[in-house]
Amino acid sequence: MGATQEPSQRAAIQAEVTRIHESAIFSAQGQFEASKAWRALHWTLGVFTAALTTVAAVLTFATEAQSASGVLTVVAAIAAAILTSSRPDKLAERAIARGNDYTTLRNDARRLLHVQVPNDEIRALREALDGLAGRASDLDHTSDLIPRFAYNKAKRNIERKGGQQFEVDAS
Repeated sequence: MGATQEPSQRAAIQAEVTRIHESAIFSAQGQFEASKAWRALHWTLGVFTAALTTVAAVLTFATEAQSASGVLTVVAAIAAAILTSSRPDKLAERAIARGNDYTTLRNDARRLLHVQVPNDEIRALREALDGLAGRASDLDHTSDLIPRFAYNKAKRNIERKGGQQFEVDAS
């Protein structure tokens, strides 16, 4: 390989690592936003189910509220079924785990980009890029889809509030 190709290959590797880094930032933040929503849904459905069940139980003993008690019991059963089948608590746990995995990928990409790309040999950089790209691909294939609202909130957090930046990077 000629010395004239090295700067262009280094620049290409740098560009690809930058893409992985940016994608990891958005994916991590999106997963964290999704986990917040799944956790809120879990708690909302749980509290709603408990409240309906409690009111239905109380109304069972009221002589003129038998039909209201029955309706509330049916609605509580539906809410419990949704809670049990959708498992938003598990979705939240998975989203947090994937968000942490993407954060690790982001950190590794940042170190590769700023520490290794300027100094390491092209062959070593290619190997490091292949490893990073493989991890990114594996995460993309095993992660749950990020809901549109979570992506939009993540994008807003990153772009408007300067999230995912370290103070040293601002200067």
